[in-house]
Amino acid sequence: MKEGNNIDTCILNLNPCYDHWVILKNPTKIPNVVRGDEVVTLVDGKGLNIARVLSKVLGHSEYFCINILGGQVGTIIEKECNHLGIVTENFWIEDSNRINTALVYEYENKMLMINEPGPLIKPNEIEGFMEFFNDHVRPGMNLVISGSAPRGFENGSLLQLVRIAREAGCSLKVDIAGSWLSKIVTASPELLKINADELKVAFGINKDDFKSMDDFRRDYSITDLIITNGKMGSVWLSESEKLHARSIKVFSDFSVGSGDSFFAGLIYGQESKMSKREALKIAAACGAANTMHYGAAIFEYSDVQKVIGDVIVTEVVL
Repeated sequence: MKEGNNIDTCILNLNPCYDHWVILKNPTKIPNVVRGDEVVTLVDGKGLNIARVLSKVLGHSEYFCINILGGQVGTIIEKECNHLGIVTENFWIEDSNRINTALVYEYENKMLMINEPGPLIKPNEIEGFMEFFNDHVRPGMNLVISGSAPRGFENGSLLQLVRIAREAGCSLKVDIAGSWLSKIVTASPELLKINADELKVAFGINKDDFKSMDDFRRDYSITDLIITNGKMGSVWLSESEKLHARSIKVFSDFSVGSGDSFFAGLIYGQESKMSKREALKIAAACGAANTMHYGAAIFEYSDVQKVIGDVIVTEVVL
């Protein structure tokens, strides 16, 4: 870890990308040719979305984001992060990061997301990254693990990162899906955020079965379990409190990045020593504010202020 870096939160962003959102306001006049009316560009990846909300929206800079970067796209991502004031530590690989494209058919209220496969990380690069990561973690640090990883970075590599973090004395705040999810719960993360659909697929728990959710939390010794369910809101289950939050206003169906924005608000609330109720409310407001603009996690604090009064927090009865 660099000398003098005493920041308490490290955000892993293992598979960053550069996104183009092409906005189509009217039907195309030429068959098989798409000409955009507006373009929104942004650095992306769940970790960078979280970092952007923390820095640009909530004014929180007590974190740093670890990126795996490569090629010309990696250089663009590094430059844009510096421009946005996103605090990064970058590990470089040979292959290039991905560019993703979103086609937004505004006149039909729908979109198509095209994701590139992304870089392939080599075994020796994984070894080098493990050493790099080990040098950047320390006792008492919160490690945020969110999103996917480059091709070649298998489940075992993720668990190795978790072991390094645990041996260094870090706590875990996790938002991942797929095959990684079933592996990482065995590490008993202090906080686990999971989508209700993923919970059903991975563990067979229905989105309205709060009792089974809380049993799951206890079985895996998870301190705080957060279940998000789109427009239906989110649930926070802990030993002391069980809460549900929902925004009564959602401004569009373009919700890409809302989960990351929610997670950023939650992290901010916890690190600002808010009550669970307050932290959940600002998290839900960030998720709703994300739907006010095109692009993932592209909104302002004024947007959060507009919607936070529409967030209703209630107690959950098991």
